[in-house]
Amino acid sequence: KRNEMGILIAITCDRGPRQRQSVKIGHGLARLVLLFRLRSVLDRRSDVKRCIQGLIVLPLLLVLALGARTDAGTTLQDLVRLKGHDRVVLQGLGLVVGLSGTGDTSKDSWVALKPYAMLLENLGDPVTSLNELRKGDSFALVYVSMDVPGVGAVDGDQLDVTVETIYNASSLKGGRLVFSPMRLPAPHATNPPIMAFATGSIVLEGDDLTSGRVRSGGQMIRDIKANPIAGNRVQLVLRDEYAGWPMASRLANIINGTFEFTGVDHLAAVEDAKSVHVLLPTADRTNPAPFLAALLSTPVDPTLIDVGARIVINERAGTIIVNEDVEIGPVAVAVDDLTFTTLSPSGIPMGADDAQTAGWVGLDARQDGGGTPTHLNTLLEALQRFNMPVWKQAALINELQRSGALHAEVINE
Repeated sequence: KRNEMGILIAITCDRGPRQRQSVKIGHGLARLVLLFRLRSVLDRRSDVKRCIQGLIVLPLLLVLALGARTDAGTTLQDLVRLKGHDRVVLQGLGLVVGLSGTGDTSKDSWVALKPYAMLLENLGDPVTSLNELRKGDSFALVYVSMDVPGVGAVDGDQLDVTVETIYNASSLKGGRLVFSPMRLPAPHATNPPIMAFATGSIVLEGDDLTSGRVRSGGQMIRDIKANPIAGNRVQLVLRDEYAGWPMASRLANIINGTFEFTGVDHLAAVEDAKSVHVLLPTADRTNPAPFLAALLSTPVDPTLIDVGARIVINERAGTIIVNEDVEIGPVAVAVDDLTFTTLSPSGIPMGADDAQTAGWVGLDARQDGGGTPTHLNTLLEALQRFNMPVWKQAALINELQRSGALHAEVINE
C-alpha cells in the first residue's frame, strides 16, 4: 500500500519469525525511501529559495550596472580620435544594369558603351561593334565609393557602398550594381591593388534619383590596418566640433589628473588647438592596448565641454540647428519686402499683424534696458511667422555673420 507521499508501507500479520524479519527489513527500506524523498523535497525548496533570491538580486545588479554606465557618462573617446585612425575611401568605376529606360543613352555618352560591351564579353555574349548597343538605355556607368572606418577593416568585412551616375542616366531606380573592383586613390600608380569588390541592389535615398546606396554591398579582400602609435606616444585629435585651445587644455589636464606615473610630470601636453599628445608609459610600450583602452575610457564632466556659440545649417535636409549661446548684436536686415531689426524704432507697433503692415519685425536687443544682445532663436521664430523658406533663413544667417552682428560660428553642410 502507498501513502500520500508514495512510500511503500508493509501490511503485516503474525505469521512467523521469518515473516516478521522480512517485515522489519521492509520497514527499514521504507525509512530509507522516506528519508530520500524528504531530502529531495528539501533540496527543491532550497532551489526555489535560491531562484527567488536570484530574481531579487538580478534587477539590483542591472540597476547597479546601468548606474555605473550613467556615472561614466561622456568619455574621452566621444571627443577625440587617435591620429592614424583616419577615414579611408575606396573608389572605382561600376556598371548598373536593370534600369527601365532611364540609363545612359549612347548618342550622348559612347564611353558608357565600352564597359557594357566588356561585361557582355565576360559573360560569354560578345558584341562585334558598339553600334549594336546604340539603342540601349537599361545600363549606366557609375562612380562607386566605399568609406572604410578609421579603425580599419579586414578581409571579409562588408560595408555600405555609394554609387553616383557619371553620364546622362536619369534614374538608378530598380538597378543593380555589377561586380566592381575597388581601389585606394592612387593618382600616380599605374595599377593599384584591388582592395575590395562591390555588388548588389541599389537603394535610393531622398529625392535624388541619380545616386544611391548598396547596403553591405562592398566586401574587403585585403586588410587595411591603422597604427596610432608613433615614437612611444599617441596623438589625440579633437573632433571639429570640440576643437579649440580651451578644450585641448582641459582634456590635457583631465588626463594628467587621472594618470600618474613615477618619473613623468605630465603624461599629456597640448600641441595645438586641435591635438594633444600622450606619452606611453614605459611599462605599457610592449603591450599598449590596456593603457589605450583606459585612456579613451577616461570620464569627462559634460559641464566642462564648451563648444561655443554655433549654428549648423543643412539646406538639403531643411534644418537649422542653433545652440542656446547664439546671440545677435544691434542690426537691421532687409529681406524681400520685410525689414528685421534688433533696434525698435519709436512709434511703430510691435505686434505680428502690425509688423506685416509696416513691413518690418522688431526684435529688441536691449530688453529691460540691459543692453544684452537678443538670441538668434527670436529672429528665427519671427521668420517662421512669415513662412520664410529655410534657404532664405540660411542666407540671412550667413549675411549676419559676415556683417559681424552674429556672434557665432556658422557651419554649412
